[in-house]
Amino acid sequence: MAVADVRVCAPTLRALKQAGLEYLLVDEAQANRNGAQEAARQPGSSGVGTRAAQASPAARASQAPARDRQGQNLAQTLPRAAPPRPKTQDAARSPSEWPAAWQERLRNARAAPVVWTYWELGLDLCGSPDPKRRELLQGLLSDLAYPPGTHGFWPVALPGEGGLEEGKLEVNAPIFWEGLRLLRCRAVMIMGSQDLLRALALPDHLVATGRYQQPCYQGRLLIVLPPPGVLIQEAWRLQALRDFLRQALAPFA
Repeated sequence: MAVADVRVCAPTLRALKQAGLEYLLVDEAQANRNGAQEAARQPGSSGVGTRAAQASPAARASQAPARDRQGQNLAQTLPRAAPPRPKTQDAARSPSEWPAAWQERLRNARAAPVVWTYWELGLDLCGSPDPKRRELLQGLLSDLAYPPGTHGFWPVALPGEGGLEEGKLEVNAPIFWEGLRLLRCRAVMIMGSQDLLRALALPDHLVATGRYQQPCYQGRLLIVLPPPGVLIQEAWRLQALRDFLRQALAPFA
């Protein structure tokens, strides 16, 4: 216990001093706690109350409800309309200025939220389809059993000026990304290796993306899958791929 001068006590004791009381017998530990709390409430105090009031926005955000921090599934938040054309993309020309082969392909393409692509798609779409690739893709899409119009196809490369006779495909990354925008694609399934990702002029950190990863680029989901040739030769991979696609594409079902 300690003897406390009324002059140093809280303002609530001033009435006692005015009544002639000069000293109080108090619990010293309790008095110290009360004094610290009173100081924390004073303007300019460095007490806990002031520090809490001055907490940074990041600190306050960390105290938000868990459901606010977790957010929704990425695919569910992607835009349903065509996103604006990225300024860094060299595809400012309108489709009417594209090479004839790309114009024709766009006229025949169907807008879809999920678009598939791979190296040889240009050959498969331009009159020289491979039956094994067709069977593979038909089987995958049939197993998913999504509503008509969910899936579409858009090539990364088309035959050059020499046409199919040359057997050579020419990649046009700017037109590829612009085509996805016009087709209102929200998720693109890229069946290929890192060479294909480089050809699409993706940033280095996305070129390094492993298979089955799901990064976001230009407002849409990218899902990197094994090339069709690998899946044809290694059919044992297909069941795991089907299971993955059912989960990754569930928001589009």
